[in-house]
Amino acid sequence: MWLLLCIQKPAIIMQSITSLTFLFLLFCLSANSQEKTFDFKAQVFYEREPLKEATIEIYEAGDLVFETQTKGNGKFDFELEAERQYHVEVSHENARTKVIWINTKGTKNLKVKVPTFGFDVYLEEEEITKFDELSEIPVTLIKYQPKKEEFYMDKTYGEVIKSQRQKIKDNSLDLRRVK
Repeated sequence: MWLLLCIQKPAIIMQSITSLTFLFLLFCLSANSQEKTFDFKAQVFYEREPLKEATIEIYEAGDLVFETQTKGNGKFDFELEAERQYHVEVSHENARTKVIWINTKGTKNLKVKVPTFGFDVYLEEEEITKFDELSEIPVTLIKYQPKKEEFYMDKTYGEVIKSQRQKIKDNSLDLRRVK
């Protein structure tokens, strides 16, 4: 039967093969053109209580790419694309803004589903002085760890920032005494 069809209608068979090839290529291209994304969720606290209506702004290269507010339970979630660096600013009118740096570099060609990364943000009331040079520096860094195939919070980054803040405070006290 197949041989008879091949002899009688070669144009139809070629058209079918061409159509199937085209559909296969279209599927492959669409699968590759989709950006890989990663899910994050967080909860904001103020004075140990979940903070409602905290503002969340996510920037990439200085451009605002996402904005939301926390719900009554202080929670929010968002999605970020692979191979990029983001700054997440968490703010509220009565608290000092916290900035979190999230780096998704090294994640473009992953073959595994990366688990949702969750974290907490603790806002606090704190006056910013002219001596607080590091007030806009991210307080923590979240990045991808290939060996564990997950995101993690880089503790060493936070320790360096804390140390730098203390040095600046110590130096500013010395400056005030000299005057």
